[in-house]
Amino acid sequence: MFNFDISQELEQYLQKNSPCKEYEIIMYLCSQGRFPRSCLQEPLGLFRSHFLVFNALYRLQIHHAEKYEIDISPLHIELKPRGSLKNGESFNAVKSHDPLRLFYLDIDRLNQTDEVEVCRLLDEFWIKYKHYQQNDDASWAFEVLELDPKKDEIDRKTIKQQYRRLAMKHHPDRGGDGVMLRKINEAVECLNFYYY
Repeated sequence: MFNFDISQELEQYLQKNSPCKEYEIIMYLCSQGRFPRSCLQEPLGLFRSHFLVFNALYRLQIHHAEKYEIDISPLHIELKPRGSLKNGESFNAVKSHDPLRLFYLDIDRLNQTDEVEVCRLLDEFWIKYKHYQQNDDASWAFEVLELDPKKDEIDRKTIKQQYRRLAMKHHPDRGGDGVMLRKINEAVECLNFYYY
């Protein structure tokens, strides 16, 4: 069973190990007996561990706003004491309305979320992640092909014409750059997913 209030251990850990990743915090809490060692093996245990860590982080962020600023994301959690700023830096105020913070501070979400709901949330995450990844890939491909989807009408014909123009320009047999030609080929392959 999970021990709910981990904020004290979390604050002590962050004072010595900041910045860190959520996974490092969970492993630390497992080593201290605060989470079961098997907490990441099943979707529901993963959700509960994640939820409790983020609940504690957001509570620390609110209750110790005068002492710390806390950056919160799964891959970068950083506790910044108020006196540690360099010249020109400033602290971000805790937002009065942060939907993510409100989600994690609602302890009923922890108690009411079952494994089916967790699997649904994970599926939604991966769909959104794939969409964002594809958008990043497409942006990179447009940049390599020197196309601007805001200005240029993008279709298969435009991509093909631009590919031919750039391939001629960068082909090693014509004195061009082979590395750039490979990037151009990769960019066209990426955009083929969207336009072919």
